[in-house]
Amino acid sequence: MDYIRKVEKKMAKSKLNVYNNKPESPGEEKNIEEMKDIEVWCGDCLELMRGMEDESIDLIITSPPYNIGKMHSNHIQYGTYAGNDMKEKDYQSWQTDVLNECFRLLKQNGSMFYNHKVRIKNGCCIHPIEWILNSKFLLKQEITWDMGKSANCDKIRFFPFSERIYWLVKDKKTKLFNTNNLSDVWRCVPSHKRKNTKHIAVMPLEICDNILDSVKGDVVFDPFVGSGTTGVSAFNHGRKFYGIDIDKNNCFLSENRIVIEGKKK
Repeated sequence: MDYIRKVEKKMAKSKLNVYNNKPESPGEEKNIEEMKDIEVWCGDCLELMRGMEDESIDLIITSPPYNIGKMHSNHIQYGTYAGNDMKEKDYQSWQTDVLNECFRLLKQNGSMFYNHKVRIKNGCCIHPIEWILNSKFLLKQEITWDMGKSANCDKIRFFPFSERIYWLVKDKKTKLFNTNNLSDVWRCVPSHKRKNTKHIAVMPLEICDNILDSVKGDVVFDPFVGSGTTGVSAFNHGRKFYGIDIDKNNCFLSENRIVIEGKKK
């Protein structure tokens, strides 16, 4: 595809891959051979997306940094998390720009699933709707992700156990097929251990599986690839996957994770 060649040319020096790593099992070796449909690029997502072709993506699933400052767990800092400690006005403007680039990349009947949360700053809530409605997207549905736990259990408020997943579209007639008869509340308790994934916020694979089970389309994209959950699910569903992350470690770890955890259906 032309837009892939454009991005590959831009990222020739910084693209990371795992093809030279020796596989530990026949399954991993098979996955490496099938990784031809999986690409992860390291760089600024806005810069790279601007080199991609209009209406070339069927489905976008992503979860950006939440702009909540440095991310620590047991005194260990994970990743660079660029864009995670910005002035709120600048952050919301950045996210609106990202959404609008995603809008341009999506096919007319495509869908975007955007994971974010209601954050608490200076004693008040900041809701993602504030910038989503400033983007070009139409809001088709809001899904509540019940995480079943929280790192913020301050008794001055009810514990925030939930995040949001926004189904965004270009055309109000866009539909999905609810294969698994799901409601708009998904209880998916994160189970990955940070010391194993080297990433502080790993989205459960079930979230992406729920989406990919219900939404058609050959090409899946994630502009904030993180630990690679979207890529693993896309690989397992036999889809092409393209992802971007500004953190080189995330790029490397996500491709390795697809090789190790991928179980193509």
